[in-house]
Formats: sequence, structure tokens, C-alpha cells
Amino acid sequence: MVEVKDPDNNARVRATWALAVADKDRTARVFYSNLFRLDGTTKPLFQGDMELQGRKLMQTLSFIVDHLEDMDVLVPAARDLAINHVGYGVTADQYGSVGTALIETLRQLLGSSFSREDERAWAATYGPLADDMNRAAYST
Repeated sequence: MVEVKDPDNNARVRATWALAVADKDRTARVFYSNLFRLDGTTKPLFQGDMELQGRKLMQTLSFIVDHLEDMDVLVPAARDLAINHVGYGVTADQYGSVGTALIETLRQLLGSSFSREDERAWAATYGPLADDMNRAAYST
């Protein structure tokens, strides 16, 4: 089960997300550019309208950030999302690529406003959630 281990992480994630979400379209474009560059296996998964996909990504990430202290809401929603993504062809290995692309995107867009502590906070938030999503989607 995902747990909030450091409330300071949540504050860092929220503060940096507020900066990134201020330009949602750019953040989504940079994220997908990074993801496709880092992991070419993800590109074929996205055949539709990338602007729409970008909006969905930003809504999903905003939902996660908004519910960091509400595991009773966040965890079931994240698990359902993971299970649904199996049907789109997402593999367990791609979760790592998504996390790397997300952090790289924040680093690129926020520059000096994204500290090493912020990066660690995002990694500490994303890692356990992605692990839990993986277990929900791929455990037999």
C-alpha cells in the first residue's frame, strides 16, 4: 500500500507542480517528447490526438497531486488507471520510463526552481505509486 512518508515531499511536489501546470500544453508536449526519446516502445501507444492526450495527462497528474494525502481516493483511482492501461498495451517496464520522463520534464521546464530536493520528492512520490499500480495491473 502506498503511504505518505514525508509531508515535506507533498509540499515540494505541490509547489513544483503549480509551476509546471501553469503552462499545461507546454508541459504535456515536453513530457511526451521526453518519453518518446527515452523509450521508443511508448510511441506506438499514442496514435490519437496528442493535444487531447496531453490534457488527459495533465488532469491525471493534477488529480494525483491534489490527493497526495487522501490515499483512500488516490490509490483505488491509480490502480484502476493502471488496469485500464494494460488494455492500451502499456507494459510494466514503461512505468520507469514515465517516471524518468516526468522528472526530466520538470527539470527542463522549471530550471533552478526545481531543486535536487524537489527531484527526490517527486521520485519518492512517483516510485511507490507506480510500484503499486504495477502490482495492481500485472500481478496474477
